[in-house]
Amino acid sequence: MKAIKRIPLVLLVALIMATVSAPAASAQFIPREKSVGIKAGYITTNESMAAGLFFQYSILSHLRIAPEIGCVFKHQGMDAFTIDLNLQVPLDFHDDKAALYPLAGLNYSSWNKNLPKPVEDIMDDVSTRESRLGLNLGAGFELHCSRTLKVGIEAKYTLIKHFSGANISALIGYSF
Repeated sequence: MKAIKRIPLVLLVALIMATVSAPAASAQFIPREKSVGIKAGYITTNESMAAGLFFQYSILSHLRIAPEIGCVFKHQGMDAFTIDLNLQVPLDFHDDKAALYPLAGLNYSSWNKNLPKPVEDIMDDVSTRESRLGLNLGAGFELHCSRTLKVGIEAKYTLIKHFSGANISALIGYSF
């Protein structure tokens, strides 16, 4: 459990090291830029790890749409499948090599019900799940290491009935 609590610190140290050692990149934040990648992190709702895939599409130079799908791994009798649709506003700096972005959006989550252990073993199917709509609020930081590679960290809070919680993730993506 102590190792899980150290994850945000490890991600922050990795991000700082990537920033210091990043090669020069040309202007990266342009309209119609697309990125795909993977995310991994920690979610507080069930104190577990989460992983997912993301896609980002820059509608304007400072506005992009960012859908993603994710999986929250089982812990404390709970796991989930999530779908997010966020809007991000990248505020670039350091000659367009890095950006800080606030985000807001919609969340759909399908969580399993926290049932007692004997019942859970018998009924681990769709009838044990609760699906909810929620809102995401958060921020992220990304660094363009090259024209096609970006790394970052993102923190968001999902407001959802009975399943609200924070999600801290590291991401790596391919831009084209």
